[in-house]
Amino acid sequence: MSDLSLEQALAVAVDSGVPVLEREQAIHQLGESPSPDIVDHLIRLLEDNADGVRWAASSALIECGDMALRPLLMALLDQHDSVWLRRGAYRVFHDTKSYKVQQVAADLLKALNGPAAESTTTDAAARALMKLNEE
Repeated sequence: MSDLSLEQALAVAVDSGVPVLEREQAIHQLGESPSPDIVDHLIRLLEDNADGVRWAASSALIECGDMALRPLLMALLDQHDSVWLRRGAYRVFHDTKSYKVQQVAADLLKALNGPAAESTTTDAAARALMKLNEE
C-alpha cells in the first residue's frame, strides 16, 4: 500500500467502498506527507461512518502538527454540532506532540469534553483562533 502516490492514497482514503483497513493504511500514508489539501481531507474523514477511518484520520492529523491547527479550529466553528468531529478534534488536541497546538488548544480541550460541548465548543474554538492570530 505504501507505494501509492499521494493522489492514489487520497482516493483510497475517501472511498467508502474500499475496505476499512486499506483506507486506514492510505490515511496513515497521507499523514506522513501533510499539505493543506490533505489536512482538509483528513478533517472531513473525522466524520466518516467507519470508526477505524476516524481514528486513522485523527492519528494522521496529530502527525500533521501545527499545519492541522487552524483548519481544525475552523471546522469546529463551522460544524460545532458534529459529535464525531468534536471527538476527533479532542483526540488531536489531547495527543498532539506540538507545543504550539497544546498552548492554543488548552482551554478548547475542556470545552470539547464537557457536558455542554456542542454549545461551548464554538466560543472556545473562536478564542483559540484569536489566540493563534495574536502569535
